[in-house]
Amino acid sequence: MSFNEVINKIISSMKDELKKDETIETLKNDILHPIVEQIFYIMYPYFIGISAIFIGVIILIFMILFLNIKICYSKFD
Repeated sequence: MSFNEVINKIISSMKDELKKDETIETLKNDILHPIVEQIFYIMYPYFIGISAIFIGVIILIFMILFLNIKICYSKFD
């Protein structure tokens, strides 16, 4: 038996095993879910910071717009 045949049989066996519902659920619950939770736990402060900066920029845009409108329509005596 050649090395390529062994590799092909192993890959075929892995594909068949990964198609089983039990294996898929195990992968989701024991591997993917903890990884996603850990990534979200690490990235959470960055999401908060970016959201705060975005809201601050929006508020500044509206303040500048309001001040420009106020200057344009004020009467200069």
